[in-house]
Amino acid sequence: MVEVWRYPVKSMAGERLDSCAVVETGLEGDRRWALVDGTPNRAGKLLTIRQQERLMAYRARLAGGSVEVVSPDGGIHRLDADMVSHLAAEASRPLTLRELEGANFDDSPVLIVNLATVASFGVQAGVHVDHRRFRANLYVEGLEPEEEIGWLGRRVAVGDAELEVVSRCERCVVITRDPETTLASPGLLRALAETHETCMGVYCRVTKPGRVVAGDHVHVV
Repeated sequence: MVEVWRYPVKSMAGERLDSCAVVETGLEGDRRWALVDGTPNRAGKLLTIRQQERLMAYRARLAGGSVEVVSPDGGIHRLDADMVSHLAAEASRPLTLRELEGANFDDSPVLIVNLATVASFGVQAGVHVDHRRFRANLYVEGLEPEEEIGWLGRRVAVGDAELEVVSRCERCVVITRDPETTLASPGLLRALAETHETCMGVYCRVTKPGRVVAGDHVHVV
């Protein structure tokens, strides 16, 4: 069974969904907006959590075709020029907002993470690992640890959609940040390198658009 997540703004926390359309570019509305860095040495580049982890404390969600941001104090704000100015002050750098549908992905548009693999990694690392650290679109329950690696080069069905599993997801320092507190645990990345070749999850491209619903099963086709 799956949990369904999307991240409307690349550098922020996302939203857990009851269902979502899966289109050619991934989950509808996923990573559709990005904050653009205006500092001299990064001018024009997209801001990521690697540059400013504090923005992880803000949650982006879609509401009526626009983006809302839930701030750390629980306030709800429309993602407009005033909010971007606030985020720029929070990040201590000039920022602008850019809509860039289908071009904000590190590799392929859908990321699947196997919850059993996360749990196994936690045992190996000797700590509880919150699966949200891995910022997947689909978290899958009911598999064996690392079963998803056997999907490479194959197609899987989830809900009405079909996905081709194209590669493993190599991880960076983003996973060291606690999704609630944003505090860093650098040892997690070292542990992942030692036990999982620094990988967690698999990237997929969409071969058949459809709708995925929380609780759907994933199976190889």
